[in-house]
Amino acid sequence: MGGGISLDSVLSATSLSDSSSTLISAIIGSTSKVGVPLFLIISGYLMLDRDYTGPKLKRFLMHNYLPMFVSFECWCAIAFLSHFAANRTLQTVADFLRTMLFIDEPAMIHFWYMQMLLGIYLLIPVLACFLRHPQLQQDVTSSTSIKQNTEQKVKHGSKKTSLLQHTRYIILLAIIGTAFILVLPTIQTILTWFNVDIDYEITLGGCVGRGSLGLLYMLFGYLLKKDVFHISSRKTSLWLLIAAAVLLWLVSALELRLTNELFLVTAGFFPIAFFAFALSNAAIYSTFWKHCPGWLSTAMTGLASYSYGIYMVHPIIAQVLRALIPDSMHLLRVASLNTVSILLFSLLAVFIIARIRPLRKWLLLIK
Repeated sequence: MGGGISLDSVLSATSLSDSSSTLISAIIGSTSKVGVPLFLIISGYLMLDRDYTGPKLKRFLMHNYLPMFVSFECWCAIAFLSHFAANRTLQTVADFLRTMLFIDEPAMIHFWYMQMLLGIYLLIPVLACFLRHPQLQQDVTSSTSIKQNTEQKVKHGSKKTSLLQHTRYIILLAIIGTAFILVLPTIQTILTWFNVDIDYEITLGGCVGRGSLGLLYMLFGYLLKKDVFHISSRKTSLWLLIAAAVLLWLVSALELRLTNELFLVTAGFFPIAFFAFALSNAAIYSTFWKHCPGWLSTAMTGLASYSYGIYMVHPIIAQVLRALIPDSMHLLRVASLNTVSILLFSLLAVFIIARIRPLRKWLLLIK
């Protein structure tokens, strides 16, 4: 949902004639792009440390994956119908059909998120099995009665060594992924701002495409779950978040000043990944949730359950309003086609859809 905030509306409301206004625009624009990375990191935190063996795999596919797939196909159909109603043309039928079949770029840019997610979710059981395997072995070893002799102590020690080596390998994967998927592409992007054209393509298998970026974000979430980096303390998480925010906002301000645009969230950009990681860490281990007032907790839970629907419906509402309101009605267009209005219209639409039980489950993914 955060990625749907339009930078154009920010720039139109803020002049770029001085450094302060550029920084404000960069802060608003870059922070609005943290939604998808944040969701993927939290997903990794919640879903990669689970058991997907036996009937649990079937339950995951039927109760988690299938509703996502059906919802995506339905939203594609709704988007096509709204596009037809707004433009009275069937020229985009092929584009939407390709989107529904996961071929080429999506007909509407916000669909990239679900296309990526549906691919990643197929790999979650496999990845979770790999991540949990030594841990399960250790649990089995510790739950059985071990005779107190030298040979079995050596075996028990080898289990711990195996688990440590496995953890190191996972960290190595995260480091390699960060370097090839985030750091190197970010360096290349920054150099282009200064007209230094270094054209290269990553050829390390698995380190290309949006799917690899999404998997890396989920792996970050798993590492947070295990507190591998020992950054869960309040003081450490706060300073990490401040450092990440300063880096993101300053680099974004530089980009905005030099290019008059901001990075794409679909590309590997280290500052936004670092900020999403730090924000996830601060949110997960914050004590705020323990002292959160009941009414605020209820409101946040309700809004969170609507966030997917708002993300999927807001471009459709913007498209329909843009087609219905003529250019001559300038004030009405300004009042309707801005970030706040689109968000409110989307929230109202999702609230109405949620009243219908089948649509609530299969369209909004609310159980």
